[in-house]
Amino acid sequence: MSVDTDRLISFFILWGTPAVFSIGEYFKLSKTEKKEAIRDLTSVKSIVTTGFILTGGVMASLGRLSSLLPLHVIGTFILVIGGVVGAIEAWKIERKRSIVILVLIVSMIALTFII
Repeated sequence: MSVDTDRLISFFILWGTPAVFSIGEYFKLSKTEKKEAIRDLTSVKSIVTTGFILTGGVMASLGRLSSLLPLHVIGTFILVIGGVVGAIEAWKIERKRSIVILVLIVSMIALTFII
């Protein structure tokens, strides 16, 4: 298991930057907004869509970073599940948005195999 420095830097940029900004914005919220955000993030719909997409993306990136193919494949599979469920949920509300979600998920999967 060897870790390439370029992949490590791109991993931290890809996942660290949004995480730092999200945590910073969370601490700026009021108490009621924090409770509402936690309630929204712990809902089943959010976990199955956004949670699976983020978890799968991080796992696939870590698998690629550490050259562990099984971790990369499992992460990609979870990413696909989250993307399909997210596109189905968006299809119920707005069809154009669901197409955008599918394109973004396919792009993200392609990037995990390239980066």
